[in-house]
Amino acid sequence: MRKNKDFSTPGGASLTRRTFLASLGIAGAGCAAPLVVPASSLGKDGAMAPSERITIGVFGVGNRGSDSIGAMTPLPDHQILAIADCRRERAERARDVVNGMYANRTGFENYKGCDITGDFLEVLERDDIDALWGTVPDHWHGPIYRRMIQSGKDIYGEKPLTRYVHQGVKVCNLVREHGTIFQVGTQQRSQSNFRFAAELARNGYLGKVTRVEVGGPGGVFCPLEPPCDPPEGFDWDRWSGPAPLLPFDKKRVEWLALYMISHYCAGFITNWGVHYLDIANWGMPELGEKPFEIEGTGTMPEGGMSDTWINWNVTYRYESGLVLDFSVDGAPNAHGTRFIGDEGWVHVNRGGISASDDSLLDIKLKESDVHLHVSPHSSQDPRVGHQGNPYTRHTADFFRSIRTRQDPVAPVEQGHIASSLGNLADIACRTGLKLKWDWKTSLFDNEEANKQLSRPEREPWTM
Repeated sequence: MRKNKDFSTPGGASLTRRTFLASLGIAGAGCAAPLVVPASSLGKDGAMAPSERITIGVFGVGNRGSDSIGAMTPLPDHQILAIADCRRERAERARDVVNGMYANRTGFENYKGCDITGDFLEVLERDDIDALWGTVPDHWHGPIYRRMIQSGKDIYGEKPLTRYVHQGVKVCNLVREHGTIFQVGTQQRSQSNFRFAAELARNGYLGKVTRVEVGGPGGVFCPLEPPCDPPEGFDWDRWSGPAPLLPFDKKRVEWLALYMISHYCAGFITNWGVHYLDIANWGMPELGEKPFEIEGTGTMPEGGMSDTWINWNVTYRYESGLVLDFSVDGAPNAHGTRFIGDEGWVHVNRGGISASDDSLLDIKLKESDVHLHVSPHSSQDPRVGHQGNPYTRHTADFFRSIRTRQDPVAPVEQGHIASSLGNLADIACRTGLKLKWDWKTSLFDNEEANKQLSRPEREPWTM
């Protein structure tokens, strides 16, 4: 049974007036005096009433967590009540941003409605929070998403869905078991240029698509850093979580080293590649449905603390003849996703969209065509669909799904497929073997490769 508000009916449970005033930091003795409440806090002047707002807890407020808070700012229907981060300085900074955002919105200059904690478990226990933002490092995704789902709250979870493939299988099963709304943070699905490219591929406007090319940023070398004590207010044990507890140094927890150490991330082959692999799968669902052969090569850094791929070239071959080719930018594939058919091609990335014939971009879909999910405010002409903030549109789509109880634009299974395509590429390069993959069993035809589909997790932070 969900403990949060039932947004599927107009008569769902709501915050009491005292609860809402307490969240503004003005309940208690101050309520005995006459109170002038700004119209925005009452739901007037275009603002949403407190009882209808989606209450939020944010886990992790580094770069992505901070960006997520900023993306919410233009939307009217939310209230961040709690922030959990094992770095107190970051939590305090984000809390001040949140309180300032709502002070500006409500007119309460001394708004203090956002709590902070170093223990995310405290937030999971709160009955007054409807949705959780998972913006923690990759190695935490599976273990923390499992706990979020079981808390009965809805989730916006950053990509990749999980650090390891078999963690993702478990997350998908839990989401359906608990009826969770889960939006994966592959925000390109909330841009019309990406959606239209996928629709052209799906609906035969390129002819028979026989090849998909994906290019993404490569990795970097990170030199060793001498160990030192964690800063005051930094819970290093909690940050390490399910990963091995290694000596702390000031670089491994920051951009970019964090993404180049395999204990914490598979590297950009998955962490960045997931975006364009997701669009490839959106346009060609066969990629995530049918078995394939995979092989690849790459270059690892020599020395230093990073042990993920600097560059790679991976090929996935399907029985139908479809080929997915995935490489770093320019070696040989151009940045983005390119669908190639026997009658034309379309290429899309965050800079825009192009095609073998410009008239392809003027096509109007027929009623009988496959029309993909449209996030709020993302119905622009595909030529300008890369403009604006996709995180805000992706967040608005998540909020809409919470209220309708319908899947969002980036449902959990699609996030799992895109994340797995990257993680499987990593494994193919590490083994140096030609492997066969079966989505139905979530296994390779090789036991050594299968051992890399999961890793031991440090207690108590297991899946």
